[in-house]
Amino acid sequence: MKIDLNLFVVFNAIYCEGNITKAASVLNLSQPAVSHSLGKLRTYFDDELFVRQGNVMRPTPVAKNVIADVRESLHQLQVCLVQSRQFEPMTSRKHFNLSLLGSLEATYVPLLMQKLQKDSPHISLKSSRRVRRSELENKLASGDIDLAIDTLVPVSNNICHTQLEHDQLVVVTRKNHPATAQGLDLDTYLSLEHILVSSRSTGPGLEDFELSRLGLHRKIVLRCQHALAACRVIISSDKILTIPKTAAKMYSEMLDIEMFEMPVELPSLDVHMYWHSNVDKDPANKWLRNQMIIATSNREKY
Repeated sequence: MKIDLNLFVVFNAIYCEGNITKAASVLNLSQPAVSHSLGKLRTYFDDELFVRQGNVMRPTPVAKNVIADVRESLHQLQVCLVQSRQFEPMTSRKHFNLSLLGSLEATYVPLLMQKLQKDSPHISLKSSRRVRRSELENKLASGDIDLAIDTLVPVSNNICHTQLEHDQLVVVTRKNHPATAQGLDLDTYLSLEHILVSSRSTGPGLEDFELSRLGLHRKIVLRCQHALAACRVIISSDKILTIPKTAAKMYSEMLDIEMFEMPVELPSLDVHMYWHSNVDKDPANKWLRNQMIIATSNREKY
């Protein structure tokens, strides 16, 4: 049997006030409306629920038996309604799932975690491998991932996105590389052996697409998933690596590597944050997006 949850609000008001007229006044309803609701409750419970004694409506044993559960349910419903409109990061234990392009994870996850540790110590994150472009909308719509961070990709109107950073590709080599003593020109770049960092097992990298447009090709001798692994390879070899400048600057602070501008002009690498329109106004998701934007814009402070 379906039942209107508002009936339990009436039930609680009558229980508290002990009078239908007073209950109607508290609920800002007419007395006939409250009496009608009570009639529906009596039918549902197959019990009088309240018996008139003078000017007071006394609860029956059945009413006394269920009032605690009714009040707890109404309280929980009220909590749910409040939580749907606001988000308390300091006390929340919410878990968020992120999807990141592999080369961006080492840059953005530490930034976000350092921000969250200060403002929301009980919130947890999971960083998963970049989802395929064909699956991005479904993963965001289903809630499998809350946010995705990737380069600019074509998406439908169901996907919202904003630019986090304007980045560019650079070349990384070991310090004192014999071929770069006088800088790095295009002929040298194409003659050297390259490492490609990609979360995909096959296919060219972004830079290879752009190079092929210019009729240029490079020799890739190693393909790996993470830029840190690639950087550790190049410090003990003459191989070179092409990665976003933001990531290259971060690794240069940890490893004995050198950074060069690309010897050929390629399009900029714009990093975007993606989320589904169905959580655009969700307080928790909106808060997380703001934290990512703040952490990125204040990068030098962390």
